[in-house]
Amino acid sequence: MPRYYAPYRDHRYTRFSIGFTLGSLFYGQRYWINDPGYYRLPPAYGPYRWVRYYDDALLVDTYSGEVVDVIYDFFW
Repeated sequence: MPRYYAPYRDHRYTRFSIGFTLGSLFYGQRYWINDPGYYRLPPAYGPYRWVRYYDDALLVDTYSGEVVDVIYDFFW
């Protein structure tokens, strides 16, 4: 994956957990992990997408922005 760039200039890493709701800029298409199988992530179906957030992989409901699964320090 390419280097991560935060959607806001002064944004700093915050450790998100399951149930947190993200702003839409954090799970836009540029952050999608398009081939989760390549990274050995479980498949994402329906409105769910794996997205990169700094070094973490988040499974996000793209309708609501809710984080439904988190793998911390995935892209170290």
